[in-house]
Amino acid sequence: MMYMRYNMRSQIYAKSLPMPIVIGALKRLDMIRTMPELSEKLWSITNALQSGLKNAGMSIGDSNSCLTPVYMKGGIPEATNVIVDLRENHSIFCSIVIYPVIPKDVILLRLIPTAAHSIEDVNYTVERFKMVNEKLLAGAYKSETIATF
Repeated sequence: MMYMRYNMRSQIYAKSLPMPIVIGALKRLDMIRTMPELSEKLWSITNALQSGLKNAGMSIGDSNSCLTPVYMKGGIPEATNVIVDLRENHSIFCSIVIYPVIPKDVILLRLIPTAAHSIEDVNYTVERFKMVNEKLLAGAYKSETIATF
């Protein structure tokens, strides 16, 4: 009975969002309308991040959005260790995309800059990505060396 209640065609779109989500979305829409400087700052930070990563030798593909992909060479164990190192040792959060979404020996990390970030944040991130990429190429993230961070 519960399965049918939540999966019947007539009920799929009958669920309302929780009120805090609605209020947050309305506030963000209001900010977009009334604070164009936030959009300008976001694009300034995004452009600085993307050009900084390119200048550091990182491959970011061709992005027309603020979402910034960073492509690296390695498998799933290396990808997992890179993410842990970035988060735990450098306080950088990024999401990861791995096989089968992308080819087997490719790591795709996604950075999402915001208007709350600063140029100092961008410079820090670029330097850390450069360092992590060098460690990756040197084999520091292979599964047998997890504890060497």
